[in-house]
Amino acid sequence: MKKILAVDDEIEILKFIEKALTKNGYFVKTTTNPFEVVDILKNDDFDIAIVDLRMPDIDGMKLLEIIKKDFPEIEVLIITAHATIETAIECLKKGADDYLIKPFEIKELLMTVEKTLEIQKLKSQLVSMKEMDKLKDEFISIISHELKTPLMAISGAVEILSDQIKIELERRGFLRRQSDKEMQKLFEIVSRQTDKMKKLVNDLLDFAKMEAGFIEIKKSSCEINKLVNDAIKDIQPLADNKKIELTQEIYSSGGICINCDYEMIKRVIINLLTNSIKYSPESGKISVWFEKTASEVEVGIEDNGMGISKENLAKVFDKFYRVDQSLARASGGFGLGLSICQKIVELHGGKIRAESEGLGKGSRFIFTLPIENVEAR
Repeated sequence: MKKILAVDDEIEILKFIEKALTKNGYFVKTTTNPFEVVDILKNDDFDIAIVDLRMPDIDGMKLLEIIKKDFPEIEVLIITAHATIETAIECLKKGADDYLIKPFEIKELLMTVEKTLEIQKLKSQLVSMKEMDKLKDEFISIISHELKTPLMAISGAVEILSDQIKIELERRGFLRRQSDKEMQKLFEIVSRQTDKMKKLVNDLLDFAKMEAGFIEIKKSSCEINKLVNDAIKDIQPLADNKKIELTQEIYSSGGICINCDYEMIKRVIINLLTNSIKYSPESGKISVWFEKTASEVEVGIEDNGMGISKENLAKVFDKFYRVDQSLARASGGFGLGLSICQKIVELHGGKIRAESEGLGKGSRFIFTLPIENVEAR
């Protein structure tokens, strides 16, 4: 049962409110003494306080401030017979949830109370969502740190063992070498999977740092053409595995330099290219282009892959979101690649967007940097 406290110096008004609300299933406590309000609220859990604006002993506005300061979870509904636009605005600024003008009818009172309770419910849900989001971010940070330490130890041990096996292979006979080659294959599998896990953990850790605002950006003057070329070289083996053609197009004459963190922007390009490769068919085509406009530099990655439906376009940058779960399971990942891209671009003062004509029609990912970060050379 929802509990409501009504405070007014007019006994008849209090009786009217108590009768109307009690009849409709509310618990109602009334008082003509505003100085009792704090003690009443301390001793019981109320959902709404209905407060008269003008009382002889204390101003309703002052009582509103006290309630919102000491009991912020309680919604306050102001009632008054002396209404002005100025007082209504002032009450809302100080935290009142609604404003009723005397005399009011039962229906009007009930509607206002119901609306105020709905607002309270929405606020509670929002707080819960924020708390859950905070807990999730803390979990990501903890799990990333906890996983990274043993993974680094495993990675180091695998690297040492792999080097030792190569040396031993050169010393042993043919038959023994055949056996050792099988062992080496197993170590290579362990090594690949370790690298994969390291990337996942680093993605989690970097994303947690970005969310918390702890990531450090080291800006310097970088030529965009070199950035794109270096990213393509790094990603080329992955494209070759699917026989995908990677091309680069330049729409602006002259060298274009940007003031950015080289590794971060390169990571954005690699993440976008990896995403395009993942969702493109065998022998597909991906193009990377960039150009300088009047107000910004644009870098785009376009593919002829599976495309994105209109309803999913707005979700692709959400953390942990994957468009195709079957592909995500096959290739791994937490669904953080595009979220990381968005964070990095925004940290550079830019924007990123996804475009697609629909499923089966390919996709385009375009990120921009503002003109103040750009200089022509």
